[in-house]
Amino acid sequence: MNWETLKNEIYYWDGSWRDIYVKETNEDDWLKWVSVVNNKYRIQWFNPKTNKEEMQIDFEVIREYWNGNQDLFSSATIYIDEIQIKSHFFDDAEIENDIDPREFKSIDDHHKLVNYLKLISQACGKEVILTPENSSDYILMNVNQDKAQLMIGRNNKG
Repeated sequence: MNWETLKNEIYYWDGSWRDIYVKETNEDDWLKWVSVVNNKYRIQWFNPKTNKEEMQIDFEVIREYWNGNQDLFSSATIYIDEIQIKSHFFDDAEIENDIDPREFKSIDDHHKLVNYLKLISQACGKEVILTPENSSDYILMNVNQDKAQLMIGRNNKG
């Protein structure tokens, strides 16, 4: 796959970000995700309990938010070199991350994202999908364990 095709079909800029989803998750899946990102990547997470930016996600704070303490809503940024992946802890039923396609400048950046998606899929034992923003049924790429499949040539921009 060449970079121009990836840029035009996956990382095109249409004013919106791309979503990464792991569907039908539970707290165990989120705990696995937190373990992977805490151990493999640079993290920036605002801890609403301490009112400070931290380098690791405290899963117990996320769990308290899901159990009704709305004051503990937070999000995290995971860094793959210069690429930022935003994570939101809306609920435990779905892992959602966001990426800005403008941050992807080469096929190497694409490979870095694919490796991240593979790690998440392997940790959770579930498929991970990349979609246009708020379009979880329109898959641009899916990753299942160590296999990544691009959905190229479907006129993804329309």
